Amino acid sequence: MAELEDQKNFAELLSAGVKSLKLHPDYKIRRKKNETNPSGQSYLDKIAYQLGVSSNTIKSWIGQMGAKYIPGRIDDGKLFGILWIILEKTDMNIQWFIKLLETTTIPVIKPALPVWVTSCLKKAKTLRNDESFGAPLDEEIEKVVTRLFHDIQDSDTNTYQEQPLTHNLPTRWTGNFIGRRFDVEAIRQWLLSPSPVCLITGWAGMGKTTIALEVAYACAGDPYGDTVRVGVGWPTFKSIIWVSADWKGLSFSDFLNTIAYQLGRVEQIDKSINEKRFVVRNALAHYSRNEPVLLIVDSIDTAESAIHEFITNLPQGVKVILTSRENLNLRYRDAFREMVTTQLKGLEKEEALDFLSYEIHRYLQTCNSPMKREKIEQLLTISPEIKHQLILATAGNPKAMALSIAYISDDDIPAQQLIHDLGKAGYSLLELFDFLFGRTWKRCDENTQRLWQVLCFFSKPPDEESWAAAAGLDVRKFHYAVEQMRTYALIQPERVEGNLYYLGHQTVVAYGEQHLSENQDFEKEARFRWGKYYIHYLETHLKREQPNSVYWSYLLGRDLEQIKKEWPNILKVLEWSSQAEKKEILIELITRISHFLSRINLPLRIEYGLKAADYANQLERKTLEAFFRIDTLGWALIEVNDLDGALQQIEAGLQILEHLNSDHTDVYDLKVWGLALKSRLFLKANKREKAEAILEKVKDVQTTPIIQHRVLLVRGDLCLLYRNFEEAIQLYEAANEISSIYGGEKTIEAYFHLGVAYVNCDEFEKAIAAFDRILYDKNKANQIELIYFHYGMAQLLLHKGDYTKALKSNLKAINLIDSWEPTISIRKEVEQLNKLIENN
Repeated sequence: MAELEDQKNFAELLSAGVKSLKLHPDYKIRRKKNETNPSGQSYLDKIAYQLGVSSNTIKSWIGQMGAKYIPGRIDDGKLFGILWIILEKTDMNIQWFIKLLETTTIPVIKPALPVWVTSCLKKAKTLRNDESFGAPLDEEIEKVVTRLFHDIQDSDTNTYQEQPLTHNLPTRWTGNFIGRRFDVEAIRQWLLSPSPVCLITGWAGMGKTTIALEVAYACAGDPYGDTVRVGVGWPTFKSIIWVSADWKGLSFSDFLNTIAYQLGRVEQIDKSINEKRFVVRNALAHYSRNEPVLLIVDSIDTAESAIHEFITNLPQGVKVILTSRENLNLRYRDAFREMVTTQLKGLEKEEALDFLSYEIHRYLQTCNSPMKREKIEQLLTISPEIKHQLILATAGNPKAMALSIAYISDDDIPAQQLIHDLGKAGYSLLELFDFLFGRTWKRCDENTQRLWQVLCFFSKPPDEESWAAAAGLDVRKFHYAVEQMRTYALIQPERVEGNLYYLGHQTVVAYGEQHLSENQDFEKEARFRWGKYYIHYLETHLKREQPNSVYWSYLLGRDLEQIKKEWPNILKVLEWSSQAEKKEILIELITRISHFLSRINLPLRIEYGLKAADYANQLERKTLEAFFRIDTLGWALIEVNDLDGALQQIEAGLQILEHLNSDHTDVYDLKVWGLALKSRLFLKANKREKAEAILEKVKDVQTTPIIQHRVLLVRGDLCLLYRNFEEAIQLYEAANEISSIYGGEKTIEAYFHLGVAYVNCDEFEKAIAAFDRILYDKNKANQIELIYFHYGMAQLLLHKGDYTKALKSNLKAINLIDSWEPTISIRKEVEQLNKLIENN
């Protein structure tokens, strides 16, 4: 029996480990609507079942039932059993393992040795597959121990390497940060404390986002304004991650993508959620072992509930700043014993006077009208008493004060009159903003109102072209309207990588959206222009000169960075177009981004491809429907291993083509490709005779190079299956040579299978060259490329007899599959290779 010498610390350390299991797919409880406890099992019940104890026993171990219920001793087998489950399933490291054992009477070896940890874990007693209780398998323990000590080596190596300072902070919202010295100092002190979470709460316009942003910049080594005068210094973070929920709310997928992207693990693009939550948490844990991470979630109160749950299970080393209109103390009280809350109120009198003075001078610098300048200069001379009344009328709210100054400077209303009117507006901030925005709205000309209304279309701040296009404004009208919005303190320009974007406070966007909902005719026109703009955007950044086809012209072969940067807005257009009354925009979008979606999100390609195919059918656009069913859907469904669904769509597409004129190149080509794709499907289903019979029909048919390329690839796959590696190489090389006629394709499977064929012919240098060509850009390779690359390299390393490196490369492929699309068809092959390597 293990005696617990420090029960409190034992419970806290074990609780951290147990809670980290909560997000693991094996323990995640998926509740249906109106269901509070599915099947009567919680994640603790599942852990308890594996240990052969009750869930209340585990609750007592982790202190959940109170300090007096923490036991004085625990059976060694049960203790090491729960430690084994945690170490196998989570990212908990060797330091955690040692600290926990130090709270017991179990002897601890420091520094830890692999042989000692192995001996400890062999004492674990958990439920086996044969329903008996016993120790884990030796190979399972060896795998965990290797990971634990590999992390230590990585940590030691990284300690001596200078890590680059990284953050994704938006441009500062203000030219000078004024006031909030007490609040800023409180946050600085929190940063230096062990408390993991700081909540900044307050009414809209109080400056929650601004203060969080200024604190983040100070932690990035760039304090400014009043943050410079606070304290003696700021702690430095090597990784600062900014996530904004803003007025739109924040999806869990976007949240995870942002974190993963900033840590250099995956792209900031929507992918399958499945097991990504666990992969991202592991990435955070791995990074924060060496360097602390600062995570800021702006407007957390509008985010999905899964994000709140994720935050309560963050690893040690991650500090979190949350901003919220709601006070979320009750929500997080049980999760965090120590949480700092900063309640922002109106600016203090002296700070408010400084802010008023700064805003007035800012207007003077940007005003070109002599008449307006005269009005603004008069504001400098108003008495302190009137200024104080204005501060009281706006409750010291910075946003309300800025709007008030904008209103006074642009109208004939005297300051005292505005103060009087503000007093009549009511006492709630909602009424105050409604009053100020309402009067500002009336002063805006029609073009400015148009811009204001369509601001809600965008998922990320728009640039000039996209915003002007949605509003239907030419360059001159746009700049006049933007200047008016800036004058009225409605927007803030932000320059990112040389491009100008326009941010609007969530209250501004919400007010514009309210007017848009009352102007349905304008909304229909604006959304149509918005959709057309992004169709043109895709043509500009995706369309190739060759091949010249309505569908194949958008094959990948260009730098995708411009598409990735604008993807959140493109996705929002895609979502709208699928729900719009007329779905022509959806058809145009899917025609252009089907191939792009193959790299970033197969479920999205399938979901929207099916909608586009159905609507093309309604519009009698039969050729496009056939493209969608055969290639967009058929190909993607094969990739996610839904062979029955793929066959259904391919057959439907071929049936459509039977009634179309085969003299049309696209129709003729598509018939051949549909048959070749059926052959590829049968190869996947291990129906070789059917696959060969179809290929025999199409292999000598004269088609355009783009279809010849695809038929040759399927023929190569057949040779690979029969282990005719030399012939497979000839076919793959011929396919790639043919594609050069129309500019070349970045066909992942072509280079992957070519590399595999070279591996089996012991031509390792050529194999490596083929695998390298899978990566379009090595510095910005996306997940699907990396999956095939690491899987290919694992086969090469295994063939060379380097089992350790082969296993490491193959595990990278498996982890990427888990976070990208677990149902991808290649998964089974990768897992089989893993078993083969482990057996060796």
